[in-house]
Amino acid sequence: MSLLHSPKLLGIAASLRNARWGLGNQELIDSLKNCADEAQLLDFLAAQSDLHLENFFKAGRDRGKSFIEIYENLKRNKGNRGLSNSEVALAAGLWSALQYDVDIQHLSLSEYFLPSGKNTKVDELKEKLIASDGILISGPVYFGDRGSLTQSFIDLIRQDAQLKMQLEGKLYAGIAVGSKRNGGQETTLIYQMWDLINLGLFAVGNDSDTTSQYGGTGQAGDIGTMYQDRYGLDTSMGTGRRIAKLLRRLSYQRELQAPVKILFPIVQDCQGQVKSKVKDLIHSLPLSIEAKVINIAESQVIRCLACDFCPTHIDIDSVYRCIINTQHDALKIFHQDLLDCDAIVPVALSLTDTSKIQNNYQKFIERTRYLRRGDYALSNQIVIPLIFEELGSQENLPMRIMTSMIRHHTILAKPLIGYLYQDSFINQTEIQQDFSKAIGFVKKLAAARLTEGDRPIKYNPVGYYLSMDKDKEDERLNVRKVMIEDRHSHLQRESQERLKPI
Repeated sequence: MSLLHSPKLLGIAASLRNARWGLGNQELIDSLKNCADEAQLLDFLAAQSDLHLENFFKAGRDRGKSFIEIYENLKRNKGNRGLSNSEVALAAGLWSALQYDVDIQHLSLSEYFLPSGKNTKVDELKEKLIASDGILISGPVYFGDRGSLTQSFIDLIRQDAQLKMQLEGKLYAGIAVGSKRNGGQETTLIYQMWDLINLGLFAVGNDSDTTSQYGGTGQAGDIGTMYQDRYGLDTSMGTGRRIAKLLRRLSYQRELQAPVKILFPIVQDCQGQVKSKVKDLIHSLPLSIEAKVINIAESQVIRCLACDFCPTHIDIDSVYRCIINTQHDALKIFHQDLLDCDAIVPVALSLTDTSKIQNNYQKFIERTRYLRRGDYALSNQIVIPLIFEELGSQENLPMRIMTSMIRHHTILAKPLIGYLYQDSFINQTEIQQDFSKAIGFVKKLAAARLTEGDRPIKYNPVGYYLSMDKDKEDERLNVRKVMIEDRHSHLQRESQERLKPI
């Protein structure tokens, strides 16, 4: 199947220490295109890191100049030499995306948001954002959060209703670079992802090859050291691959000819309050959906035992493979329902009075471990948290759902938070509108998920040596081959049944 167009991925460098701007942006893209393989890429990143350090020496570091003087001198450069640490990680992600026929571009936010706080060439920035199909942001960590350049970028979208509308439905992924291995990269990515999905973008993390987490996580303190962090480069490249593969599938522009299948697992409730609200929401939708509600909150969910061998064995997805095999356990009962949907909408009720709450959320999340380790059985499903929250309850369920479910190699959508006050649902109309809009995007993304293309993905049991040994034995026996063939056949059947003919 040929691409209808080459999707555009805009790489955004969010560091004040950036080395590329102006014509240097395109020179970087041209250099990445000339890297024939990963070895050449790594050599290029190392050389550019050294050049960036040299930039600092030439700007006055070797003469004992103050950092203010060095910084002013650096701004006089042409912007076409070297790469900052954040740009090194971003370049790695963009190069990986390039391998999937994605048109890559690069810009530096410092060219638009000045240190003084003033903004310049904003219309140019908006045009580049609107023209892109996806954005990949790389920036430094400040106290476990993003830098002010990224914040200015987010504020720009928040304050421009027209720009926000035109960015809705685009894909987003992130890379964060900190001075330590555990230097706040994950919290930075989580907060950033939270803000951008609330602006209507869909978010992905890094890919299955790099353990499917929140994005690229680089370690670099001193200037010019990011290229030495192979783990960080791998996660950055994994993030580039992840967003590129989805952009490529979306570019085929296939359409569903059947309703989208939405699963509503109720994970926290109180005396059945959520069930009626979910049914009302489903009936209010102008779009036709195939909805199924499963009540996890009122079901038996046995705790995860954190087995060394999880799942119990390699098999086709439809086979339940958790070691907990109790007849009335919710995961055993609802196993196929979790697989057979386009979007998962975890539903929870959050109240100020928690004395009567029925809560199986955490046990449910723990138990989905076998689905993640079963070669990401939920891969590319869309997750839309739906929370009915009494004002003042102050739970963080939407964020917890987001940070847990993205590790299933899923796609994250804007959480829907219905506010309750004195038994009244005060933003019901808004939730109905947002959900209708989300379903429209789910239809598009579901068609992309069913579009054949990538090789089957495989869980990489990093840190689980017993599981690694078992996986090697299973590979020797060709057990995984049967699973891969079945997953491929299932995808083909669904594509034929649910996608409109080309």
